[in-house]
Amino acid sequence: MEVNIPITGQSFGVLLVPYVLGTKEGMITILLYLILGLLGMPIFAEGSSGWASFTSNSGGYLVGFLVGGMFSGCVSGKFENTIWASLSAMFFGTFLILLFGVLKLSLTLGLSKAIVYGFNPFIVGGVIKILLGGIVGWWLKERMLLSEEKGTY
Repeated sequence: MEVNIPITGQSFGVLLVPYVLGTKEGMITILLYLILGLLGMPIFAEGSSGWASFTSNSGGYLVGFLVGGMFSGCVSGKFENTIWASLSAMFFGTFLILLFGVLKLSLTLGLSKAIVYGFNPFIVGGVIKILLGGIVGWWLKERMLLSEEKGTY
């Protein structure tokens, strides 16, 4: 059985946006992204879209975007902006996205194959996106906070 779960940068964006903008604005952004894809805009991995994207092997990851993004935004709102808070938001947000993806895959493949196809290939890229997202998220939010203090935002 061939299982194709594409490696993309989507998780980077769906965790970074709510961390920087906050939970409310971040969730609105992610919901709009998912709705546009659901309505047919080819914006998901490999240009896919529509309801089939949510029922495909990648569907769990799309749902995980909402949950992981919400977690990232909540961390941003509840803790002071530090590199550790940002890295934690990216780490646990990534974990939640992968968890939802693997759980959805396990319904058709079983848990062990779901881990092989839906988790293992994403470890290296996930670590890279966590590190980059943590640094970029912290830096962008710091710039926004400084701008707000100066009244230039």
